[in-house]
Amino acid sequence: MKPFLRSIILAVVISLAIYCSIAIYVLFHTGSLEMSFIKAPESIAGLAYGICLFLSGSSSDRILNLFVPDKTKVFSRVLGYIILTCIQAPIVIFIINMLISKLMLKKTFSEFVSDENWFAYIPLTIISILIGLGFYAFYYYKQFKNKQIAQQKKIAGEATAQLESLKNQIDPHFLFNSLNVLVSLIEEDQRNAIAYTKSLSKIYRYILEHKDKEYVSIKQELEFANNYISLLQIRFEDAIEYKMEVQDLQENEHTVPLALQLLLENCIQHNKATEQNPLKIKIFQEGDLLVVENNLQERENTSYSTKVGLKNIRERYLLTSKKDIQIIKSEEKFTVKLPILVS
Repeated sequence: MKPFLRSIILAVVISLAIYCSIAIYVLFHTGSLEMSFIKAPESIAGLAYGICLFLSGSSSDRILNLFVPDKTKVFSRVLGYIILTCIQAPIVIFIINMLISKLMLKKTFSEFVSDENWFAYIPLTIISILIGLGFYAFYYYKQFKNKQIAQQKKIAGEATAQLESLKNQIDPHFLFNSLNVLVSLIEEDQRNAIAYTKSLSKIYRYILEHKDKEYVSIKQELEFANNYISLLQIRFEDAIEYKMEVQDLQENEHTVPLALQLLLENCIQHNKATEQNPLKIKIFQEGDLLVVENNLQERENTSYSTKVGLKNIRERYLLTSKKDIQIIKSEEKFTVKLPILVS
């Protein structure tokens, strides 16, 4: 009952709005609005057309729900609406004209039939069809936009879940490798193991504070990288040579959190480092790229690696900025280039 009542109210409001617009037009062009205009059969008929044809269009939609319940079948529903309107609208117009002729003009039925202008039914029917098509266009446009919004929300939700999953990989990845190093260090040098443990706690605090952020300033990442290299040098001493050549960084230049830590860890995992053949790591800026480069001294066996580093960084960059990292491997060097994200 509520949809029908709503249709009646909407039909009356729209018809009165059109009726008032015509009345205002007459008022401005004639300078007065006589009661004869308000009571004129044409005025009454116009108001009745608006209300009844609107209700007729609403009933067409309900009839279509019985025969074409699937609203995604746009062509079938629109075609069905046009056919129903071509049948219903002339009937509605005929009944309204007949009642006005009988009640207001006091004509007999035969007089009404003989005087009726049947061609006038055509434009009224076409107008009814066009108004209905306008409502259909609005409805399907709204459905299309809602579908787009729902799809975007789904994509955003999946991306957020994927990003959280990638962030959560960082903790166990870091701990796994750090504990491996600590176990080895305890066996070799207990004093350095204590220093390593203290430094490790400070670095892990940074990881806990920054891993859940979407971006972090490159200045912070470079400071962390320096601390992390110091941690590595406790174990490897002169087997690691580290150089950083980055200047004039701005506060609004960012990268994904812990990207440098993962890259530095990747260097250690996959390369041999000895005092005779040190692992040379260099961080520098190349235009709008932050570059991490090391000489290639590949290990024969890296089975203990969790294979998280490069893949994690790449996927986080793609998810948050749609930008990809560059990985270049030659016979002598391994290079990773990170886009500098400007906010």
